[in-house]
Amino acid sequence: MIRRTLTAALAVIGLAAAAPLSAAAARPGPVMPPTLDGPVSKAAAAGTCTLSLPWRVAVGRPMLTLYGKRTGTCAVSGNTSGWVLNHPSQGEVNGILWHPTDPFGNGRWEVPAEHPIGSMVWKGVGSINADGSEHTQNNLPVTVKLAAGAWISSARTGDVVTLKGTSLLYSVSTNSYFKRSAAGVFQFRERGSSTWQTLKGGVWTNSKGEVTMAYRYSKVRDYRFSLYSTPISWDLGSAVTTR
Repeated sequence: MIRRTLTAALAVIGLAAAAPLSAAAARPGPVMPPTLDGPVSKAAAAGTCTLSLPWRVAVGRPMLTLYGKRTGTCAVSGNTSGWVLNHPSQGEVNGILWHPTDPFGNGRWEVPAEHPIGSMVWKGVGSINADGSEHTQNNLPVTVKLAAGAWISSARTGDVVTLKGTSLLYSVSTNSYFKRSAAGVFQFRERGSSTWQTLKGGVWTNSKGEVTMAYRYSKVRDYRFSLYSTPISWDLGSAVTTR
Protein backbone atom coordinates (compact mmCIF):
# COMPACT_ATOMS: atom_id res chain seq x y z
CA MET A 1 0.00 0.00 0.00
CA ILE A 2 1.48 3.32 -1.06
CA ARG A 3 1.54 6.11 1.51
CA ARG A 4 3.41 9.37 1.91
CA THR A 5 4.53 10.61 5.34
CA LEU A 6 2.47 13.78 5.27
CA THR A 7 -0.70 12.07 4.08
CA ALA A 8 -0.36 9.33 6.68
CA ALA A 9 0.07 11.89 9.44
CA LEU A 10 -3.02 13.78 8.36
CA ALA A 11 -5.03 10.58 8.25
CA VAL A 12 -4.05 9.70 11.81
CA ILE A 13 -5.45 12.96 13.17
CA GLY A 14 -8.53 12.77 10.99
CA LEU A 15 -7.63 15.62 8.66
CA ALA A 16 -6.89 13.73 5.45
CA ALA A 17 -10.29 14.43 3.93
CA ALA A 18 -10.33 18.12 4.85
CA ALA A 19 -6.74 19.30 4.50
CA PRO A 20 -5.32 20.13 1.06
CA LEU A 21 -2.49 17.93 -0.13
CA SER A 22 0.89 19.57 -0.58
CA ALA A 23 4.19 18.97 -2.32
CA ALA A 24 6.26 16.22 -0.71
CA ALA A 25 9.18 17.42 1.38
CA ALA A 26 11.42 14.49 0.44
CA ARG A 27 11.00 14.82 -3.32
CA PRO A 28 9.36 17.07 -5.89
CA GLY A 29 5.78 16.38 -6.86
CA PRO A 30 2.51 15.92 -5.02
CA VAL A 31 1.71 13.77 -2.00
CA MET A 32 -0.41 10.82 -3.05
CA PRO A 33 -3.83 10.68 -1.33
CA PRO A 34 -4.78 7.63 0.78
CA THR A 35 -7.43 6.59 -1.76
CA LEU A 36 -4.57 5.46 -3.99
CA ASP A 37 -3.61 2.28 -2.18
CA GLY A 38 -1.63 0.66 -4.97
CA PRO A 39 -2.17 -0.79 -8.45
CA VAL A 40 -5.35 -2.78 -9.03
CA SER A 41 -5.26 -6.27 -10.52
CA LYS A 42 -6.41 -6.73 -14.10
CA ALA A 43 -9.19 -9.02 -12.89
CA ALA A 44 -10.62 -6.32 -10.62
CA ALA A 45 -10.08 -3.39 -12.99
CA ALA A 46 -12.93 -1.62 -14.73
CA GLY A 47 -10.65 -0.24 -17.43
CA THR A 48 -7.25 1.23 -18.17
CA CYS A 49 -5.41 4.47 -17.46
CA THR A 50 -2.44 5.40 -19.63
CA LEU A 51 0.07 8.11 -18.78
CA SER A 52 1.82 10.00 -21.59
CA LEU A 53 4.82 12.26 -21.01
CA PRO A 54 7.97 13.21 -22.93
CA TRP A 55 10.42 10.32 -22.61
CA ARG A 56 13.45 12.54 -23.18
CA VAL A 57 13.87 15.41 -20.73
CA ALA A 58 16.66 17.99 -20.79
CA VAL A 59 17.27 19.99 -17.61
CA GLY A 60 18.32 23.48 -18.67
CA ARG A 61 16.64 25.86 -16.20
CA PRO A 62 16.01 26.06 -12.43
CA MET A 63 12.54 24.53 -12.81
CA LEU A 64 11.07 22.77 -15.83
CA THR A 65 7.32 22.08 -15.75
CA LEU A 66 5.88 19.43 -18.05
CA TYR A 67 2.25 18.41 -18.27
CA GLY A 68 1.25 14.80 -18.67
CA LYS A 69 -1.79 13.35 -20.37
CA ARG A 70 -3.96 10.48 -19.15
CA THR A 71 -6.13 8.50 -21.51
CA GLY A 72 -8.52 5.63 -21.05
CA THR A 73 -11.48 5.06 -18.76
CA CYS A 74 -9.82 7.23 -16.10
CA ALA A 75 -9.98 10.43 -18.16
CA VAL A 76 -13.24 11.60 -16.59
CA SER A 77 -14.31 14.22 -14.07
CA GLY A 78 -13.74 13.22 -10.45
CA ASN A 79 -11.00 10.68 -11.19
CA THR A 80 -7.89 10.41 -9.03
CA SER A 81 -4.79 8.88 -10.63
CA GLY A 82 -1.16 8.88 -9.54
CA TRP A 83 2.24 7.70 -10.70
CA VAL A 84 5.59 7.85 -8.91
CA LEU A 85 8.94 8.09 -10.68
CA ASN A 86 11.32 5.34 -9.64
CA HIS A 87 15.07 5.80 -10.02
CA PRO A 88 17.08 2.52 -10.06
CA SER A 89 19.35 3.56 -7.18
CA GLN A 90 17.47 6.39 -5.44
CA GLY A 91 13.95 5.01 -5.30
CA GLU A 92 11.00 7.39 -5.64
CA VAL A 93 12.25 10.75 -6.88
CA ASN A 94 9.10 12.46 -8.18
CA GLY A 95 5.36 12.09 -8.62
CA ILE A 96 2.50 13.11 -10.87
CA LEU A 97 -1.14 13.28 -9.82
CA TRP A 98 -4.61 13.96 -11.13
CA HIS A 99 -7.01 14.88 -8.33
CA PRO A 100 -10.28 16.85 -8.46
CA THR A 101 -9.45 19.18 -5.53
CA ASP A 102 -5.69 19.04 -4.90
CA PRO A 103 -3.97 22.16 -6.32
CA PHE A 104 -1.00 19.96 -7.22
CA GLY A 105 -3.26 17.42 -8.90
CA ASN A 106 -3.35 18.82 -12.42
CA GLY A 107 -1.02 16.33 -14.07
CA ARG A 108 2.11 18.43 -13.92
CA TRP A 109 5.63 17.08 -13.59
CA GLU A 110 7.94 19.59 -11.96
CA VAL A 111 11.59 18.92 -12.76
CA PRO A 112 13.97 21.03 -10.64
CA ALA A 113 17.56 21.58 -11.74
CA GLU A 114 18.81 19.19 -9.06
CA HIS A 115 16.53 16.37 -10.26
CA PRO A 116 18.30 12.98 -10.46
CA ILE A 117 19.46 12.15 -13.97
CA GLY A 118 19.44 8.84 -15.79
CA SER A 119 16.86 6.33 -16.95
CA MET A 120 13.90 5.74 -14.65
CA VAL A 121 10.30 4.54 -14.77
CA TRP A 122 6.92 6.05 -13.91
CA LYS A 123 4.89 3.42 -12.04
CA GLY A 124 1.19 3.64 -11.27
CA VAL A 125 0.09 3.77 -7.63
CA GLY A 126 -3.64 3.77 -8.21
CA SER A 127 -6.41 5.14 -10.40
CA ILE A 128 -9.98 5.40 -9.13
CA ASN A 129 -13.12 7.12 -10.39
CA ALA A 130 -15.64 8.90 -8.19
CA ASP A 131 -17.90 5.82 -8.33
CA GLY A 132 -15.12 3.63 -6.91
CA SER A 133 -14.20 1.86 -10.15
CA GLU A 134 -10.45 1.29 -10.53
CA HIS A 135 -8.15 1.07 -13.53
CA THR A 136 -4.90 -0.62 -14.44
CA GLN A 137 -2.02 1.74 -15.20
CA ASN A 138 0.95 1.66 -17.51
CA ASN A 139 4.62 1.91 -16.61
CA LEU A 140 6.37 4.66 -18.55
CA PRO A 141 10.18 4.81 -18.97
CA VAL A 142 11.81 8.25 -19.20
CA THR A 143 15.37 9.55 -19.24
CA VAL A 144 16.46 12.82 -17.64
CA LYS A 145 19.76 14.44 -18.59
CA LEU A 146 21.36 17.86 -18.53
CA ALA A 147 20.80 20.17 -21.48
CA ALA A 148 23.73 20.80 -23.78
CA GLY A 149 24.51 23.70 -26.09
CA ALA A 150 26.28 23.72 -29.46
CA TRP A 151 27.43 26.69 -31.52
CA ILE A 152 29.09 26.98 -34.91
CA SER A 153 30.79 29.83 -36.74
CA SER A 154 32.33 29.82 -40.19
CA ALA A 155 34.56 31.79 -42.52
CA ARG A 156 35.69 31.44 -46.12
CA THR A 157 38.87 32.61 -47.80
CA GLY A 158 38.79 31.65 -51.45
CA ASP A 159 37.96 27.96 -51.51
CA VAL A 160 39.09 27.33 -47.92
CA VAL A 161 36.23 26.96 -45.44
CA THR A 162 37.03 27.27 -41.73
CA LEU A 163 34.56 25.97 -39.16
CA LYS A 164 34.60 26.49 -35.40
CA GLY A 165 32.41 24.42 -33.10
CA THR A 166 31.68 25.21 -29.46
CA SER A 167 30.25 22.86 -26.82
CA LEU A 168 28.38 23.91 -23.67
CA LEU A 169 26.65 22.22 -20.75
CA TYR A 170 24.03 23.49 -18.31
CA SER A 171 25.29 24.05 -14.76
CA VAL A 172 22.71 23.44 -12.04
CA SER A 173 24.79 25.40 -9.52
CA THR A 174 25.06 28.63 -11.53
CA ASN A 175 21.92 28.32 -13.69
CA SER A 176 23.97 29.02 -16.80
CA TYR A 177 25.71 27.23 -19.64
CA PHE A 178 29.48 26.83 -19.50
CA LYS A 179 31.96 25.81 -22.18
CA ARG A 180 33.41 22.35 -21.67
CA SER A 181 35.31 19.64 -23.51
CA ALA A 182 33.02 17.26 -25.40
CA ALA A 183 32.92 14.96 -28.42
CA GLY A 184 31.14 16.09 -31.54
CA VAL A 185 30.90 15.99 -35.31
CA PHE A 186 31.02 18.57 -38.08
CA GLN A 187 28.28 17.95 -40.62
CA PHE A 188 27.37 19.36 -44.01
CA ARG A 189 24.28 19.52 -46.17
CA GLU A 190 24.21 20.29 -49.86
CA ARG A 191 22.05 23.25 -50.77
CA GLY A 192 18.51 22.10 -51.54
CA SER A 193 18.98 18.81 -49.66
CA SER A 194 17.49 17.81 -46.32
CA THR A 195 20.13 15.16 -45.56
CA TRP A 196 23.01 15.85 -43.20
CA GLN A 197 26.28 14.03 -43.82
CA THR A 198 29.46 13.70 -41.78
CA LEU A 199 32.27 16.04 -42.71
CA LYS A 200 34.51 15.17 -39.77
CA GLY A 201 33.40 12.99 -36.88
CA GLY A 202 34.88 12.10 -33.51
CA VAL A 203 36.32 15.55 -32.87
CA TRP A 204 36.82 16.85 -29.36
CA THR A 205 36.51 20.41 -28.18
CA ASN A 206 39.33 21.66 -25.97
CA SER A 207 39.08 22.80 -22.35
CA LYS A 208 37.60 26.07 -23.61
CA GLY A 209 34.87 24.12 -25.38
CA GLU A 210 36.18 24.91 -28.88
CA VAL A 211 37.37 22.95 -31.91
CA THR A 212 38.34 24.23 -35.35
CA MET A 213 38.76 22.60 -38.76
CA ALA A 214 39.46 23.85 -42.26
CA TYR A 215 39.19 22.24 -45.68
CA ARG A 216 39.00 23.16 -49.35
CA TYR A 217 35.62 23.26 -51.07
CA SER A 218 34.55 25.81 -53.64
CA LYS A 219 30.78 25.30 -53.63
CA VAL A 220 28.38 26.67 -51.03
CA ARG A 221 27.17 24.24 -48.35
CA ASP A 222 25.26 24.33 -45.08
CA TYR A 223 27.21 23.33 -41.97
CA ARG A 224 26.43 22.51 -38.37
CA PHE A 225 28.26 21.22 -35.30
CA SER A 226 26.56 18.41 -33.38
CA LEU A 227 27.31 16.88 -29.99
CA TYR A 228 26.98 13.21 -29.13
CA SER A 229 24.87 11.94 -26.25
CA THR A 230 26.69 11.14 -23.01
CA PRO A 231 25.48 9.54 -19.77
CA ILE A 232 24.72 13.03 -18.40
CA SER A 233 23.79 15.10 -21.47
CA TRP A 234 21.71 14.82 -24.65
CA ASP A 235 22.92 14.98 -28.24
CA LEU A 236 22.29 18.31 -29.91
CA GLY A 237 22.85 20.06 -33.22
CA SER A 238 23.82 23.70 -33.56
CA ALA A 239 22.16 26.29 -35.71
CA VAL A 240 23.14 26.24 -39.39
CA THR A 241 25.86 28.33 -41.02
CA THR A 242 26.28 28.62 -44.79
CA ARG A 243 29.59 29.11 -46.62
